[in-house]
Amino acid sequence: MEPRENVFDSTNVFLFFIRWWKHLAIVCLVAAIAGVIFSSPFFIKPKFQSVVILFPTASSSLSRSVILGTQDFLEYGQVEDAERLLQVFESANIRERVTERFDLMNHYEIPADAQYRNSMLRQQYHSNISFRRTQFGAVEVRVRDTDPTMAANIANEIATLVDTVLNEIRHQRAELAYQVARAQYQETLERVQEVEDSLKRIMKAGVYDIEGQVAMLTRQLAMDLSANNMTGVRALEERLNVLGEYGGAYLYSSTYLTATSGNLIAMQRRFQEARADLENFVPFQFTLDRAYEAERKVYPVRWLIVFLAAFGAGFMGIMTMMVYENLQQKGIIKKN
Repeated sequence: MEPRENVFDSTNVFLFFIRWWKHLAIVCLVAAIAGVIFSSPFFIKPKFQSVVILFPTASSSLSRSVILGTQDFLEYGQVEDAERLLQVFESANIRERVTERFDLMNHYEIPADAQYRNSMLRQQYHSNISFRRTQFGAVEVRVRDTDPTMAANIANEIATLVDTVLNEIRHQRAELAYQVARAQYQETLERVQEVEDSLKRIMKAGVYDIEGQVAMLTRQLAMDLSANNMTGVRALEERLNVLGEYGGAYLYSSTYLTATSGNLIAMQRRFQEARADLENFVPFQFTLDRAYEAERKVYPVRWLIVFLAAFGAGFMGIMTMMVYENLQQKGIIKKN
């Protein structure tokens, strides 16, 4: 069986490159020069990158951590805390504040009359700003921008804004809890003060220990009756009438104050906890590394562009030359 003419063994490959190496070298050189030119700042604006690394804190109440001591306020957060922090970073609340703070519409040169301005802004925002959770449980904020100062400022501002946004959310819930706790505490306190005032009036009338006074007066009454001391009997009867008139109110007031004192202390503690949660600004992250102005650009990677341009041009040149020789062998193209 005769070998086919189009068999391309290693010798043919070597001879192929001997025949066309000058052409391929010129193609690769031209492509590399084009890569150098078109990857220059004149065509592609270089971008600088700034990074902030932070750890989430454990989700805990300030009052429970400090006042009650049931949780460690300085404890690092878990995976779910980092995921929650990432969700806040990705929120429209953060994006809108950063856009307004740094005037990103004008910074990204989005036309004022563009039909899809907000969509263009979101696309630019997400292409330049990214968030991810590291393998060690930290959260990384990456910002790329043509201005290294702007990149660093945006990254640091985002790290600060996450505390602001989370405290605003927390403040809304804490305010509701504070209002409820304050209303319950004040209502109970006012009721206790009313009962105490009533008890003071009863005690001014001579009732201060209903059981002991009744027992003592009853014994004295029996002694006066046996001694036929009618004056003493009438005096004791008057005092017993006072005890009978105010005794029920005294027992109710004293029992109420005894039962309510424990609840009042618990309500006061809840009120103090709610006020502590409302009035204090709580950090939700520990900033490990703040962003700084980058000295070197990260985009574009010029050597990679030049390499890919030269490699792609060389590959296409080889394929073109192979097709050209194949067509010559078949007689479709005449040999010179």
